[in-house]
Amino acid sequence: MSLISIQKTDSYAPAGMKAAVAAHFAALEVEKDLFPGMKVLLKPNLLAARRPEQGVTTHPALVQAVIDWLRERGVEDITLADSPGGLYNESRLRAVYAASGMDRLEGAALNLDTGSEPVEQPRGRVCRRFDIIRPVRQADLIINLPKVKTHGMTVVSLGVKNLFGAVPGLEKPALHCRCPGWREFAGMLLDLAELVAPAVTLADGVTGMEGDGPAGGTVRQLGYTFASRDIYTLDWFLAERVMGIPPDGVPMLRQARERGLVEEAPLLTGDPLGEIAPFTRPKSQSADFTDRLPGFLRRPAKALAGGLFRPKPQVAAALCVGCGRCAESCPRQVIQIQGGKASIDLKNCISCFCCQEMCPVKAIGAKRVFFG
Repeated sequence: MSLISIQKTDSYAPAGMKAAVAAHFAALEVEKDLFPGMKVLLKPNLLAARRPEQGVTTHPALVQAVIDWLRERGVEDITLADSPGGLYNESRLRAVYAASGMDRLEGAALNLDTGSEPVEQPRGRVCRRFDIIRPVRQADLIINLPKVKTHGMTVVSLGVKNLFGAVPGLEKPALHCRCPGWREFAGMLLDLAELVAPAVTLADGVTGMEGDGPAGGTVRQLGYTFASRDIYTLDWFLAERVMGIPPDGVPMLRQARERGLVEEAPLLTGDPLGEIAPFTRPKSQSADFTDRLPGFLRRPAKALAGGLFRPKPQVAAALCVGCGRCAESCPRQVIQIQGGKASIDLKNCISCFCCQEMCPVKAIGAKRVFFG
């Protein structure tokens, strides 16, 4: 039976973080996985160069607590690695480490190796080959450290979505082009998660993000951390019980259940989960009139609306600073900077919302556009 550990974690104070990590790892018996000379990889969410209080990246206090726990048990070879959005080079990595507070961690190496390796995924249903960043390939044990957030394309950004950072830089837009539909992209993420196969997923829910996540939303105080060896069941649980988002409405989670990866009645341990108000969904997901219709009409109406009124990114010109991060990350290269502002060719847009993810000033929202 899948086990999910819940710890009430009110703040990022070091003592509380240390106690929470120790409780999680004791419940999951992580110490049994350790052996002399092993290489451990920590995979936080480092989407972009954002400060910890902005709620976009995994908080460094949680990462430090994990490092300390490992070192207290004799693990010395610990590496922190992620491929943020945009270019995967040393200068971008250093900027993200500095902004997110990771450059102040003690006891772990920050990855600056921007190499990658092709890896076959023989069980892949959507994608049977991935380029994977080198530190992931070299690790004996991977600890996945996502942030609890909403997401404009995948609805939620949790353990499975966090592993997209195992794909280097602009290979991520290439996968968006190969898997342009939301269903195909969700299946690709599951193929990747089965390939990377982290030993433990420990989610940072002290603060999360709701609304237009994973970078343009609103910080949400939760006061919990969550951990499991079963990444799929943990994501299902977090969506349904913590975020108030029906998992069947999340393509990634629905497909995980269809693949037999989700246990819908896991064993819970640790602290009880209090009442939590549902997360506000991204505008790209919530701009849907069909919820007002009678139940028997919703499914055909959703199919019709999805084909004719697809959600598309919308640039708020008054906020746009013309930095070009959206154009850099666009898989289809349909964004141009004209007159110092971003301009999107909506007819060729695949609604991946990578532009919204990477916009540093929250200038990109969502609207429904008619396409016959």
